[in-house]
Amino acid sequence: MNILVFLPRFPYPLNKGDKLRAFNQIKELSKKHSIYLFALSDGKIKDSQYNAVKKYCKDIHVEKLSLAGRFVSLLKCLVSKLPLQVALFTTAKAKKQFCKYFNTVKPDSVYFQFVRSGEYAKEIRKKCGNTETRLVLDFQDCLSMNMFRRAEVSSYIAKSLFLQETKRLRDYEDSMFGVFDGFCIITKEDKSCIMSQQRRQIKVVENGVSIPYLKPANDGKKTLKKEFDVLFSGNMSYKPNIVAAQFLVNDIMPLVWKKNKDVKVCLAGSNPVKAVKKLACDRVTVTGWVEDMNEYYAKSTVFVAPMQIGTGLQNKLLEAMAMMLPCVTTPLANCALKTEDGVHILVGTQAKEIAQHICSLLKNPSYRFNIAKQGNAFVKENYSWQTSVYKLEKLLTKSDRRIHRENNTPSE
Repeated sequence: MNILVFLPRFPYPLNKGDKLRAFNQIKELSKKHSIYLFALSDGKIKDSQYNAVKKYCKDIHVEKLSLAGRFVSLLKCLVSKLPLQVALFTTAKAKKQFCKYFNTVKPDSVYFQFVRSGEYAKEIRKKCGNTETRLVLDFQDCLSMNMFRRAEVSSYIAKSLFLQETKRLRDYEDSMFGVFDGFCIITKEDKSCIMSQQRRQIKVVENGVSIPYLKPANDGKKTLKKEFDVLFSGNMSYKPNIVAAQFLVNDIMPLVWKKNKDVKVCLAGSNPVKAVKKLACDRVTVTGWVEDMNEYYAKSTVFVAPMQIGTGLQNKLLEAMAMMLPCVTTPLANCALKTEDGVHILVGTQAKEIAQHICSLLKNPSYRFNIAKQGNAFVKENYSWQTSVYKLEKLLTKSDRRIHRENNTPSE
């Protein structure tokens, strides 16, 4: 089967959750199908990045979004109901090029990532009419809820803008059920946040972990030299990660340092903004881009993801657990992960509670190893890309093209 994959961002390097998901899905799907990739980009793709993806694709088209085209889209956004998150990834030239590529490939299915790609699917419907090609949308997470949660922690002016974007995204998410033939999302929690009576059509397709790639840092038989006591990772220009990093260093760690002033923290991840860089000190390391996160998992003792806002499944937690690191997180993140508190992971809401978990793990090696071992087993049992992509494959190859879209009726 020929599958055309449309991505708002080139899926390499693996410095964002959506890239990690797309890359591994393409890798797994390529074992049985011919994959054609159309990816948007706002910059030049390095040869090494292109080649890392090309070996799994029959062909790749990278469409660079011009500043002029994006500016025109933003102007249109001001006088329309189009969400800013959609306008930023949509230009007239890119839509034209996508239709041209679609007609060249003649795919059996097109897999779109994020509602940001909605205008491109609409263009296919408009230009190609009653095409037999199946169009599938990966919501990935509930972007409207993500915006709403950002509004809750923003200042007055920013809050107003985020609430307006929330309303536009909710309406836009609902409109997608009249465009696509199939839908998926990462977690049941995000599915429940889609404000549409037709959300029952959405299938949950979880993320996975590349177990062969991730080599556990500690197997319980040997003790490796640790450089950092506490590790947090992620794209450090992404608001939920920025808020989490600030919460960790400014609120949680002072409570830990009262008991042990020598505890060292590492904030590992690409594009740290000024607010994250300011957290660096003699006890806090801010790395910037990391070539191989395995190295940092291996030289850290405890992984902490104190998420306060955001949506979706935290890949950082899956990877840390796969690497045999004991993890501490918040109910917000664990709600999607669905681990058992005190068995696979430790969960805390307030800074004091999270600090206590960190201190308990740092001072008790056997307790630390037990949580890490249970967490590792949980990930291996519940999260694999093979199982996840099998669900996606069924969605892409389903034969009931356009039944739900034409009849406009909910379906499981």
